Amino acid sequence: TSSESFAMASLLVANLCRRTATTRSATCCYAARRRFLLQNHVQQRRNFGPAICNLAHSKKLEKIISTQQIQQRRQQNRWLSSVLQESDSDSDDNEGNNTANNSDNSQYASHPCFPRLRSLRNVGVFAHVDAGKTTVTERMLALSGIVRNAGSVDDGDTVTDYLPAERERGITIQSAAVGFGWVLPTRNKEDTASERSVEINLIDTPGHVDFSVEVNRSVTVLDGAVLVVDAVAGVQAQTETVWRAIRNTDKAKSSSSNAETSGSTTSTSSAHGSHQHEPLPAMMYINKMDRDGADFRHAMQTVIKKLKGSNPVPVQLPLYRVENDGQNHGSSGTNDSTASLGTDIVAGTLDQSPPHGEFIGLIDIVHMRALIYPPGAEYLSIEDAIPTVVHLSSLEDKDCQPLKAALDARRDLITSLADVDETMEDLYLHAMECEDDENDCPILSNISTSQIQSSLRRMTLSKSIMPTMCGAALRGIGVEPVLDGVAEFLPCPLDRLPPQLSLCADSNRSRQQKQKQQQEEQTQSAVTLGHPLHPSTLAYVFKVVHMKGRGGSGDGRVAFARVYSGTLKARDTVRVISPSGLAMNEDGGKNKKQKHPTERVGGMLELSGGQFDNLPEGKCMSGDVCALVGLKGVVTGDTLLLTSASTDALPGDQTNGKKKKSKSGKNNDDHWKQYMEGVHLAGLTSPKPVLTLRIEANSSSEQSRLSVALALLAVEDPSLVVKETPTNTLISGLGELHMEIVLDRLRREFGLEVRTGKPAVAYRETVLFDGDEGVETDGFVEYDRTVGGVQLQGAVRLRLSPLSTSESSCTPPEDPLVTLSPESRAFFNMDPLASSDEIEHKYPPALKALLSGARGSLKRGRLGPYPLANLTCHILEVDSEMTTSPDTMPGAMRAAAANAITTLLETLKNDGRLVVLEPKMSVEVSVPTGRVGDVLSDLTTRRGTVDDVATGDDNTHAKSMVHAEVPLIEILGYANSLRSLTGGEGAFSAEYKGHAQQ
Repeated sequence: TSSESFAMASLLVANLCRRTATTRSATCCYAARRRFLLQNHVQQRRNFGPAICNLAHSKKLEKIISTQQIQQRRQQNRWLSSVLQESDSDSDDNEGNNTANNSDNSQYASHPCFPRLRSLRNVGVFAHVDAGKTTVTERMLALSGIVRNAGSVDDGDTVTDYLPAERERGITIQSAAVGFGWVLPTRNKEDTASERSVEINLIDTPGHVDFSVEVNRSVTVLDGAVLVVDAVAGVQAQTETVWRAIRNTDKAKSSSSNAETSGSTTSTSSAHGSHQHEPLPAMMYINKMDRDGADFRHAMQTVIKKLKGSNPVPVQLPLYRVENDGQNHGSSGTNDSTASLGTDIVAGTLDQSPPHGEFIGLIDIVHMRALIYPPGAEYLSIEDAIPTVVHLSSLEDKDCQPLKAALDARRDLITSLADVDETMEDLYLHAMECEDDENDCPILSNISTSQIQSSLRRMTLSKSIMPTMCGAALRGIGVEPVLDGVAEFLPCPLDRLPPQLSLCADSNRSRQQKQKQQQEEQTQSAVTLGHPLHPSTLAYVFKVVHMKGRGGSGDGRVAFARVYSGTLKARDTVRVISPSGLAMNEDGGKNKKQKHPTERVGGMLELSGGQFDNLPEGKCMSGDVCALVGLKGVVTGDTLLLTSASTDALPGDQTNGKKKKSKSGKNNDDHWKQYMEGVHLAGLTSPKPVLTLRIEANSSSEQSRLSVALALLAVEDPSLVVKETPTNTLISGLGELHMEIVLDRLRREFGLEVRTGKPAVAYRETVLFDGDEGVETDGFVEYDRTVGGVQLQGAVRLRLSPLSTSESSCTPPEDPLVTLSPESRAFFNMDPLASSDEIEHKYPPALKALLSGARGSLKRGRLGPYPLANLTCHILEVDSEMTTSPDTMPGAMRAAAANAITTLLETLKNDGRLVVLEPKMSVEVSVPTGRVGDVLSDLTTRRGTVDDVATGDDNTHAKSMVHAEVPLIEILGYANSLRSLTGGEGAFSAEYKGHAQQ
């Protein structure tokens, strides 16, 4: 009963009070915070998300104290504020934190949504496979009170890894979202509940390269990122990939930059576009510090070397307990914050190798305190695994190694901040001027903790630094500070720029005109459509799944959406604007004022990993993430708008919805007009497939079921390409594991057993050019034939040239571009200065046929059935005697263009300048040191190129790491060979690097 739960909670709090009465240490902050979250579970269910029960446990959480009793308990726990007040050494910390949290959004403080948005965090966890992302997520859920015990990847009972294939393999396959709350330490007795707590929408993303599309579509809707790095291996292959996605620096962006000059390059893949998200501020958590061979310094060095622009700044140091003959074992058995650390506790530094000892905790160099976790914390309950907090300023021994290391690290932290932050630089220079004989280090005595925190937040939001922490999530060490860092350092929706939008009615305008208007709108008002405080609803669908019996539509479709502005409610009617549909409409040149389909939101579900419950209030407000049901035709990348624009006044307007002139003379009605005409965000571009598999059903009766199942899977996974012909079915994906998961889902979810053929690799062809010089046809290549009694005559002169210049011999292939010279445009009476969009909409059928013929011919090379890549086809001149025959002119132009390209390619083939490109993989092999030679020999026989071999010391490293570049076709089935070579102790990961000459 609730009374019994209340009595139990009273007893727990009384015990905690007794301990606090003697110690008064900040250790109680963690225990009180966890207990407060468990008691506040009912309110969390209403505000953030459901109570996610651990899927491996049948027992539900115990009944929680009612909201009214929670308020009474808060009144009884007034002592919490005083305890937390004493936990900080600086009296002005609260002022600094408020300044940091408010950032530059003080102009919106009067808006009713401001407190909610300021306390909201949309964060993703990213890492290489097996770095510990899911373990970190599970520990966060346990600390926040969502689950009673943290799930284990090995036991298969995690919340976010809910698919059977995920639990069997112990890896994350699909990104999973979950919402929870986290309470920050109270700095002032006047703090309100909204200032003490934050709402976190967390997305756990896959770390395997075969599921990189999940990472790409997650970063489009997030505001911040937590990068998890293995303390033993450091930065690995997929770590670099996810970092490029976080910072939005992927290489495949040439389609948008080249479209202006081509005038004819709209393809299926580029139709979706690349979602132009703002780079994400990030913080880093170096995990697995308890493993043999863990090295905080080495992990930091790999980050600096391999993650461009990361600038990691450590805000913590690891703590170790080493063997010591002395009797002083410090604070291992007490919670006293004034106890001595003891001579057996040593801090790790960035200029020395890690000491040989047990990892027991960390030093917070911002607050100058040590967190020491009890032994066997992974086996203890959340409340029993309370770390002991030791304030370094209260230590009696001022010459102990941890204190000296913390002072040196704090000095380096301030110096690093002064290098990138002008405010901290001024404080640094001013502190140096105050040097006197009494202070050994003026910057430590004159720069406060609050000023350091403010600088850390400013520079994190500006992407100038990446705060770095350490711990061991499996043992429950160091995860609480990560949650504090998410709340203190990472941005809220108000700290982010509105998403980049495109007007549906502007498809015939040039890119320069669109960019000019967007710049004008940004200078007119900071609150544009997509800003969290804008009243009109704008949402973006970033993920689609199918769940039987839950979607409300025939196939059970559930759409995950981020609401950027306005409010989305159940039963709302929305317009669905698809970038792919707009591209198809532009190609046809018809029905420019397309009416976008409308659908009704059937309901909303809470984000809870793999368990979905109905959202009680049935609405999702700006800045939040939710799951929508009842939308039958929505796919990934669609934009959702309401059927009517909001007439609410923008923040700062005093007109209450009336017309108001802006500085440029435009009405606010222009925003509403644009909203009604339709706006959309850029869609999602999926990685190109590298592996193709032929499948067929066991019987003709199952073939139709197979087609339906593959269609549903292709909607969920944009990186899965399905091609069906009357004779066979081909599925293409990003690797072996990707194909295995597709086949596994066909068997588990649809009951289909299929037969498979041998995997085929996605080869491409290209031309070997002499530098930037292209190759041209020998004058006009004429085509003159009579087909079916109709004469087709035309002549084309063209040139093939490299699409882009790259110093690397292994790069992702780019689709060929077809461009038109001024002479070619003049032949069709086109404006020589016409933009690409105008050409797409105004060209005659003959010009369309010319471009179609060139594109079709470039899809098949001469060395095999492989499409060409990395080249530009520039049509120099066109001639025909059939200009007076409009009926036969298109067919003649199509045939002439295809004939010219085929003739030139045949010539290049005879000259030996046409080559095949094959996909290459960057491979990391973890192998016992004694078996390195066998692995190197095997990689050589597979046409692999070994880049580096990191041989570990037997005393510190159990295994060595081999980095190599191997063709994809050679590592199919490599896992079995590696197990036999290493006696089952070897493991490898492969990341697609690009295509290179075979």
